[in-house]
Amino acid sequence: MVFESAWYEYRDTSMPKYVKLYYCIRREIERGNMKPGSKLPSIRQVSKELGLSSTTVENAYNQLMVEGYIYSVPQKGYFAASLDPSFINVDGFTVKKEERHEDIRLKDDFLDTEIFNFNEWRKIYNVIIRDFRPRLLTEGDPRGEFELRQALADYTYKARGVVCSPDQIIIGSGVQSLLHVFCDIAAGMVRPEVAFEEPGFVDVRPVFLKRGYKLHPISLDKDGINIRSLVESNAAVCYTSPSHQYPTGLVMPVQKRMELIKWADGSGGFILEDDYDSELRLFGRPVPSLYSLDSSGRVVYIGSFSTVIAPSLRISYMILPDCLNERYKDMAKGYRSTVSTAEQLVLAEYIVKGLYARHLRRMRKKCSEKLKLLYHAAGEFKGLLKIHPSDTGTFVLVETPGMRKSVDIEAFSEYLTGLWDGFYVFNYAAVRPEKYKEILGLLI
Repeated sequence: MVFESAWYEYRDTSMPKYVKLYYCIRREIERGNMKPGSKLPSIRQVSKELGLSSTTVENAYNQLMVEGYIYSVPQKGYFAASLDPSFINVDGFTVKKEERHEDIRLKDDFLDTEIFNFNEWRKIYNVIIRDFRPRLLTEGDPRGEFELRQALADYTYKARGVVCSPDQIIIGSGVQSLLHVFCDIAAGMVRPEVAFEEPGFVDVRPVFLKRGYKLHPISLDKDGINIRSLVESNAAVCYTSPSHQYPTGLVMPVQKRMELIKWADGSGGFILEDDYDSELRLFGRPVPSLYSLDSSGRVVYIGSFSTVIAPSLRISYMILPDCLNERYKDMAKGYRSTVSTAEQLVLAEYIVKGLYARHLRRMRKKCSEKLKLLYHAAGEFKGLLKIHPSDTGTFVLVETPGMRKSVDIEAFSEYLTGLWDGFYVFNYAAVRPEKYKEILGLLI
């Protein structure tokens, strides 16, 4: 058979057998090895020579017919169709051997899987699947499920001093998706110019670039973003993390917070407050949110569960001030929910039952203990690196004074992020303490 050799190239791949056969015949037709009008072997012949069931061969032939690669003539058999070679991309169907990435195993070996109680989550998930079956088969609310929005309204009031109604909250799959919604709402209200703390979050900046915004990096003072530079930038939106600035760990004092709100009120701009991990304050009470100090409706509050629960839980939320919320109400029907209804209901129950608060207490205790162990591990490299103190969150800033060598940290990218020469962000909370010394040793 003309495609027998092609079959053996695909034989060891992980695809279903009929798909393998479909691809190998398709490739031979596209390469011109099977000329237009040439007859294909019968289903019985292919089945016998390749050791396949007749159903497998028939499924492959049917798929090829549906896509127009072959056609059938009653009582005569199957034939190769005539194709325009200029539209064919044969290289796209080269058989590739499966690649194994050893660094995945390496990273898993370093990961602290005890940092989250999966049993608590699993029990709630099972209840949701059992009790909400009809609802799970319908499309969710584009704003987010009411139960979760209500739970978040109650929780953020108690934990962050945020006064809002469930109606002001939007649930999204990650912060980036919510920023796209913000850009839609703010279109025409403000100039498309946004200020960012420098250094600061870089993952969200491409969203604004794609939406046509001009970016203004604003340097930091010892107490946070430089207000004078912000005013001079002519930006209309400011993206900031006042309760735990990334990556420096700075906490913006109340006086500067009031100056920032005054800037937004006076310029008609908005502040996007990314409050990504302020609940994980290891000592003392969490610092009040910027949103809780705002009486002029210029602050948009953004929270996420990726840092405090798990990065794979892509659930974030945005709390809109009234002026933006009124505009969103007119636009809401044009959106679709981006987060699984089941996971939203599980998270809502997780919060309402007090399990989220318990998880945060566990995290604070674990992070506090791990931070001490990290300082101890760093002591073995005295004079070669410095851990900048942190009393909030899951990461620290690591400095290697005088070290300018090229360091390969790709295999540890889940835990280490290079900022500039000699500075790294180390997500110590996700790593088993016995691995601290090994990872720090990479940097010197």
